[in-house]
Amino acid sequence: LTPIGRAIVAEALPLLRQEDKLIALCQRGEDLAGRFRLGFITTAAVRFLPGFLAASKQDAPFATFEFETGLSATLQHKVLTGQLDAAIITDADGLPSRLSSRILRQEPFVFAAHRGLAGKGLSGLMEQSDFLHFMPDTGIGKLIEVAMLNYERSPKARTIVLDNLEVIMECVVAQLGFTLLPIPDVERYLTSEIKIFPAPVALERKLVLVTLRDSALDRSGDKLIELLDH
Repeated sequence: LTPIGRAIVAEALPLLRQEDKLIALCQRGEDLAGRFRLGFITTAAVRFLPGFLAASKQDAPFATFEFETGLSATLQHKVLTGQLDAAIITDADGLPSRLSSRILRQEPFVFAAHRGLAGKGLSGLMEQSDFLHFMPDTGIGKLIEVAMLNYERSPKARTIVLDNLEVIMECVVAQLGFTLLPIPDVERYLTSEIKIFPAPVALERKLVLVTLRDSALDRSGDKLIELLDH
């Protein structure tokens, strides 16, 4: 921003916060009312957003929502700076004290491979097959990276980093390697040709709804979770 732009933002933010307070005062009971900006990590948007849109239209008629998707770290920063009112992210590193969090899902990870590669089990995959690794700088990716340190792999076996879960699962179907992902993300692309193995080292992804502590939406967080659970 230019100096003038920064000055305008400094004056505008208190006005917008007052508007949010006035809208909150006019809420009927526990109803959500006003404009809200919500962020979703992409893997959560696939599962939560369709049901949320249908439920909010019926159960929160006085609220309007804007949405964006992004990485957990980016969405967390936007909630902290007021650019988003809430976000669904993966809690991999712990959260700043200024954020409130509500757990939406705790999802175990599983290994997935085509049956054509999985004949010798997980140890055979580790020894012979390429590993398809979801981006290590994401919430899921950080958990995967730490978990894989517990497994010995052949120096000849490659790790291929990809930024799209659908691409990873298509590569698994094509027998190009194996992967480690939260079980709901594997099940969406599961076919009879795919074999899954529970991770011997316990690992799960924690999906959380984060809001700025004591914000209007933080106080209405339970209502928001009801909409997300549809």
